[in-house]
Amino acid sequence: MGAITFSIRNYLDTIIDVVGIKSGIVLNRTEVLNILKTSFDDWYLTEQDLEYGIRIRSEELEHHIRFVRVKIGNLTDEMLNPFLWGDTLMKWYEKGINPMPVMNSLAQVSAKYANQRVDPRVVIQEMKDVTDAPTELIVEIVVMYANHQFQSCDVTLPERKDWDGGTPLQTLFNCEIRPNSSDFLEQKFLDYLAVNAELLKTIHWRNFERFCAAFFSRMGYEIILGPGTNDGGVDIRAFDKLDNSKPLILIQCKRYKEENKVSIETVKSFYTDVAFEDAKQGIIITTSYISEGGKKVSEARKYPLSFAEKEDVEKWAVSMWQYQSQ
Repeated sequence: MGAITFSIRNYLDTIIDVVGIKSGIVLNRTEVLNILKTSFDDWYLTEQDLEYGIRIRSEELEHHIRFVRVKIGNLTDEMLNPFLWGDTLMKWYEKGINPMPVMNSLAQVSAKYANQRVDPRVVIQEMKDVTDAPTELIVEIVVMYANHQFQSCDVTLPERKDWDGGTPLQTLFNCEIRPNSSDFLEQKFLDYLAVNAELLKTIHWRNFERFCAAFFSRMGYEIILGPGTNDGGVDIRAFDKLDNSKPLILIQCKRYKEENKVSIETVKSFYTDVAFEDAKQGIIITTSYISEGGKKVSEARKYPLSFAEKEDVEKWAVSMWQYQSQ
């Protein structure tokens, strides 16, 4: 691959554009620089004059883009290297099946639907019509190709009607995010928090409530997220999907710094909410810790309360990463 000449400004903006299109998260130049400087010591990452010209090889640019995507949870560490097909193809050769006709059929069908949105099931069916290869092989090749496109740094600018332009990362920290879908917090931000769980204590307090609501929704509960203000101390109500006559769990979310522990008064007050609504359980979730007094009074008085502290919440973040189940 050849080298490309950029100003530092254009170089950073190229990374921002590609990462934004691929992940839906829009970074600013400072954020990109801070991420790159965690592992790279190139001189231009500390150069103050953004109009200064640099010459960089295209594969290095791609590596930087992938690295940023890994650091925001959009790719895994394993995806940092260029995508390789060899292992999968060799597996089929070893079974005595030549995968190349399937590769050729994919190329033909892909060319037919170039620059179009198409249901992958249509692609798979058309490939089955032109080759007698096992369905498992066809599906595996299509999935590999889709993964290759996703991991690739090549982008086609989305049409405005199909793309919201991405969301600035700082939105997660500065104001409440209200997804257009039924999700409490968009997957792209859950992915970011999965690999940056230490930042949970600094996100906007309302987004922390949304993060907790997303976790319990995935646990199978019917979730009602409170209004955020004047909620009487109950941030989330979790219902049994088969019985919504009363909440099964009441949840209070405390997005605190580590040194700010949840007080005994908060624990005692929250218990009264749980008792009043006759919920089976109450849970206080915090990015910090519960004070010893709070834990002791709950245990001594046998409050139906449980606590999720810093390490627990960080594990929840990892569990909601799009790649966690892979």
